[in-house]
Amino acid sequence: MRWILLLLAVLGFGLGFSAKAPGLMGLGFVLGFVFLIAAFFAFAAARVAETSRPDSTLLTDKDLNALRASMRKKPSPPPANPA
Repeated sequence: MRWILLLLAVLGFGLGFSAKAPGLMGLGFVLGFVFLIAAFFAFAAARVAETSRPDSTLLTDKDLNALRASMRKKPSPPPANPA
């Protein structure tokens, strides 16, 4: 889909540069910019989806509670003064 959006952006800019009428030129440039921004967000979304971890690799509640319990260890008592 992102490649189609990029192709539509190129076609929109092509229409804008080749048009003789100012209205058609404006329409081509607006379509070109809209499709270019949509393609940018589609490429960014695909990149984020590539590098994100699946939900199955996230910690469960049991794992989180065990991690919290290991971090709440009681401090060791201070050494006694031999005075």
